[in-house]
Amino acid sequence: METLKDEVYSKLSHILHDIKELQKTVIHLKREEKKDEERVSNWVRLGKEISSKWTGHNAVEEIREQYFNK
Repeated sequence: METLKDEVYSKLSHILHDIKELQKTVIHLKREEKKDEERVSNWVRLGKEISSKWTGHNAVEEIREQYFNK
């Protein structure tokens, strides 16, 4: 039969294990968040780069032309 002391140590051990697992999850989520931010940043940068080189119609004019010239 477990003593109260053994029971407390056992419960603390489980709590510490859960905390370590939560820490791993938080670290993973932060890494994913950083990757997502980098992806968005790259898309914005590429959009600006392409837009600055674009010499044709703007997007609205292009869609209008495609729509009416079916």
